[in-house]
Amino acid sequence: MKVAIFQANTVDNEIDSNLKRYDSYINQLDSDTDLIVFPEMFTTGFSIDIDHAQTMQQSGLKWMRTKAVERNIAISGTLLIEENKDYVNRHFFVFPNGEFEYYDKKHLFCLSKEPKVITPGNEKKIVNYKGWNIALFTCYDIRFPSWCRNTYKEGKYGYDISIYCASWESSRNFAWENLLVGRAIENVSYVVGVNRVGYDKTNLNYLGCSKILNFKGEKLVVTELNKEEIAYHTLDKQSLESFRKSFPVGKDWD
Repeated sequence: MKVAIFQANTVDNEIDSNLKRYDSYINQLDSDTDLIVFPEMFTTGFSIDIDHAQTMQQSGLKWMRTKAVERNIAISGTLLIEENKDYVNRHFFVFPNGEFEYYDKKHLFCLSKEPKVITPGNEKKIVNYKGWNIALFTCYDIRFPSWCRNTYKEGKYGYDISIYCASWESSRNFAWENLLVGRAIENVSYVVGVNRVGYDKTNLNYLGCSKILNFKGEKLVVTELNKEEIAYHTLDKQSLESFRKSFPVGKDWD
């Protein structure tokens, strides 16, 4: 499965201009792309400004669904969503036919206003796409290995790929890079971590450091620092299954 990671330079609270700029990128995707992954809150930035929250019927999700159908690809990314007078950080996985599933972020970042505004989710989400089981996580979740834990039962693992959409600022970049490695190794899965770049309205810097890792924690593709770009890698299911068979660590999990 060919995965594209889009390290976007999100402009805070500029939904329409962000989506317009993203159009030019997504329209130039390699024609054989199966999945593209965006950063956390890729339409608004991690501003948690409820004046810019959208409903499920508004432009953010509508754009994802339209582009998925037009390009015949799956799209993963999070949006600030208002629902039933609550606000959630919702990680969408949109399929090529426009249908979608979602995960609401469980762990809300304590050093931001997110916990004061956002209602946390309490259910994990694993989607199936082209024969791959894909776990959806968001940013701060990566610091909580028990929440991200894979499962093993009767020779089968719960997921093959984990996706982390992030807005991870530069001062904690060392943690971001190493936590991605840890989650890949301990869960024997591919890891896709996509972070934003640029500066937010409070002048926090985001370096990007988006990457795809294999089930050994090895880097398969890494983006350039401080650059808005799309990078690609084709994941190999046979290599994953062969490694799991040769080293069935899941049998020994607690």
